[in-house]
Amino acid sequence: MGHSVVLEVRDLKKTLYFYEGILGFRPSRERPQLDVPGVWYDAGEMRICCVLNRDKEATQCEKIFPEIEVNIQSHDAEKLLKKLGYYQVIYTELEDYIEKKKVISIYDPDGHIIQLQSQYESGDSLS
Repeated sequence: MGHSVVLEVRDLKKTLYFYEGILGFRPSRERPQLDVPGVWYDAGEMRICCVLNRDKEATQCEKIFPEIEVNIQSHDAEKLLKKLGYYQVIYTELEDYIEKKKVISIYDPDGHIIQLQSQYESGDSLS
């Protein structure tokens, strides 16, 4: 496993719905047994550890959060865009022609930025 990041979440039910129901992530089978409620996701080379903290304050837009970058397949990116539209999730979509990738940035229910990146072939059009 590459990098790991721990995210504090206020509502585990909303987190599960977002990461599993909308993004399609699957819980890791390697989650350690801890006294803290939460869920671990292995997404590409990234392990995302969501732990419950009901006392966490609401996210303020002026706070800066680290971006979590997850690589996905290009056909999965198209499916994801349709899902985001269906569930009315606000996102930004950029194309990086130099690195030949599409980047979809979204906020999770607690305001953490998730960047989903997909490589594409030089002949592919992402528009």
